[in-house]
Amino acid sequence: MYKHIILLLLVLFSFSENGIAQIYKQTIRGKVIDIDSKSPVFGANIILLNSDTLIGSTTDVDGKFRLENVPIGRRSVKVTSIGYEETILNNIIITSAKEMILTVELREKVYSSEVIEIVAERDKTKANNDLVSVSARNFQAEETNRYAGSRGDPSKMVSNYAGVSSGNDAQNNIIVRGNSPLGVLWRLEGVDIPNPNHFSTQGASGGPISMLNNNVLGNSDFLTGAFPSEYGNKTAAVFDLKLRNGNNEKREFTGQVGVNGIELGAEGPISKKKGSSYIVNYRYSTLEVFNRLGISFGVSASPQYQDVSYKFNIPTEKAGIFTFWGIGGISSISLLDSKQKSSDWSFTTKGEDLVFKTSMGATGLSHTYFFKSNVSGKLSLSASASDFDVTIDSLSPVDVSKFRIAGNNSTEGNLIANYTVTDKINASHLIKVGATYQTLFFDAHSFAYSTLYGKYIKELDVNKSTAGLFQSFVAWQFRPTDKLTINSGIHYQNFLLNKTWALEPRLGMRYQLSPKQNFSIGYGMHSQMQPTIYYFYENYIPATDNYYRSNRNLDLSKSHHLILNYDYNFANGFRFKLETYYQYLYNIPVQQYSSSSFSMINEGNALEGLTLVDSLTNKGDGKNYGVEFTVEKFFSKHYYFLTTASVYQSKYKGSNNLENHTSYDGGYVCNALVGYELELGKNKIKSLSLDLKYTQAGGNRYTPIDLEKSNIAGMAVYIDSEAFSKKLKDYSRFDIKLSYKTNRKRTSQSLFFSCENIFATKNILRQSYNRDTKSIQTEYQFGIFPYGGYRIEF
Repeated sequence: MYKHIILLLLVLFSFSENGIAQIYKQTIRGKVIDIDSKSPVFGANIILLNSDTLIGSTTDVDGKFRLENVPIGRRSVKVTSIGYEETILNNIIITSAKEMILTVELREKVYSSEVIEIVAERDKTKANNDLVSVSARNFQAEETNRYAGSRGDPSKMVSNYAGVSSGNDAQNNIIVRGNSPLGVLWRLEGVDIPNPNHFSTQGASGGPISMLNNNVLGNSDFLTGAFPSEYGNKTAAVFDLKLRNGNNEKREFTGQVGVNGIELGAEGPISKKKGSSYIVNYRYSTLEVFNRLGISFGVSASPQYQDVSYKFNIPTEKAGIFTFWGIGGISSISLLDSKQKSSDWSFTTKGEDLVFKTSMGATGLSHTYFFKSNVSGKLSLSASASDFDVTIDSLSPVDVSKFRIAGNNSTEGNLIANYTVTDKINASHLIKVGATYQTLFFDAHSFAYSTLYGKYIKELDVNKSTAGLFQSFVAWQFRPTDKLTINSGIHYQNFLLNKTWALEPRLGMRYQLSPKQNFSIGYGMHSQMQPTIYYFYENYIPATDNYYRSNRNLDLSKSHHLILNYDYNFANGFRFKLETYYQYLYNIPVQQYSSSSFSMINEGNALEGLTLVDSLTNKGDGKNYGVEFTVEKFFSKHYYFLTTASVYQSKYKGSNNLENHTSYDGGYVCNALVGYELELGKNKIKSLSLDLKYTQAGGNRYTPIDLEKSNIAGMAVYIDSEAFSKKLKDYSRFDIKLSYKTNRKRTSQSLFFSCENIFATKNILRQSYNRDTKSIQTEYQFGIFPYGGYRIEF
């Protein structure tokens, strides 16, 4: 089977190599807008850099421009306009198959007696959001394909950045500066969305496979602390994602097969005259295709999943811009011990059948209207839902009959209405205000059979309950000079289920020491709700045979962030960044009536999902502090490198009032990435790339198992007084990726091979109790993991 696939790919590539060598050219076009008001910039000059012939354009009254006959390859564009800071866009990848459509944002100059020349490069030091002062990284979809080990997944890609780790090769949980993954906000097209991952456990924020498709992603932001006032209800980080607009002049298509699935994508104009467009991408699980072809991967069951992403962009002449977007996916796997073969790996407890299904969807409609060139309003209406369905059956050792021992069927939905007004008063003052009302829907039924009581005990029994969440914010940007930017704001949040609220000040400052150096400081108070299932968790009272929701009145978890940043572009294309931070977390739920190490701080990363605990109270706290270093060379002269190092501590206190390490306190994480691209052929229409990545990190924290008590109980019993006091062996992994690309007149193709953990390092994931052998066993992360992929655009 593999030989046939390889032969087919070689035949496809052979077609692209035949014929006379040509110089293929393409079009770069797009729009230039003001970064704050989003209004078009008329008369801006766009010039292609490092070109043998002069290729340039000037924007029209709508801010539109077009560069024709641009040679394919990596290109750079300079954009200038009177009264605005000059901007350079580097490493724009031009292929023969697709036009390059850009949205260039320019920042207006503040005139004063003191002049400083600033040249901004979009993908270097600043976020897309101009109100961000510190701890931000702008990334492009191309980076998720470039870096070794990223698998085209934005979640895995950001783990290369300073202060970010994963902790599990099989999951894409995002651990930022010692915080739980539950503290990560997912935002798409300006709207908060549920966890966008396949096979995610209930209430979690990660999963094995992302629904986010890099073929439709636009330039996006990743924020790791002290974020602006428009972001709320999270305390760790923000993934602010954008979907790109489709080509509004010609139809283009993408086909792809790889470890993430078989994909088909299309984009094109709805109306060429009006400039409206669509883009849609569908993906189906590769492993399920192989399973249907009879190819085994060591387990009888294979994960099944599929997802879709889309965006329709409809600008009008007078009524503003309408956008309709969406993302959704379904996934399932059946791990059946009753049908397990002797050659299969074992993933479930012996004598149990587990069926696991999840689904998630989010869609929205937005309308942006310009009251004046400097004042705009945006209305967003969205709906989202996530569904979790799992059953566990115990098998009789006599006749393999089944007995249902646990089940969970839960649906959580959201209806969100948001309105935001942006007023750019002048070059020095920007005001942004917004309000969001969110209706949460929760329907959940979860139970487990209790041998102690001889019956099923409910954990969740909720019938279409609703609750409201109101958020609002005001943000003010003040630029007294081009060298100094001050961002301030206040965020308000009120969870109407139990009337818990918070008023959160935010403040950031960025000072340009010189054209190559800047210093930033940021502070923010942040709060977030607990996972919805905790508010509705049923506490069983055996004396009265009744249930009580003891967590109904839980308050918001809260934190203070303080961040200092120094950024130095010490040479053309080179960057050094130093950032230090302190975070104090308080109002954290811990157990109320017993002295224990439990804290909500540690929830969100376990394979089994969240630990449901009754009778919680907001009396716990914690702290995270550390320092981060980044040395980076952005792609130029055929190569790049990125090195990051983070040294940190993460500690907390439970109701036992003992200070412990959190489960995320690995102590350090270091990454080194490097890549080289070699252009081939007479006219450089082909390229060969080699990308390498090395990661070294502190091992996962764990709580020791009391083996003697575990043998008596028949299940793992942990030594609570030593919570997370032990640390597994340090994590080490080396990844490699080899890519080949070629262009024809109307198509471009690429083929890649990647191998993660190429030296097969045995990294320990965790220790667990085996009730069959009555021993403690060691479970490992992925071993050597080779995979490949093919992509065609036309």
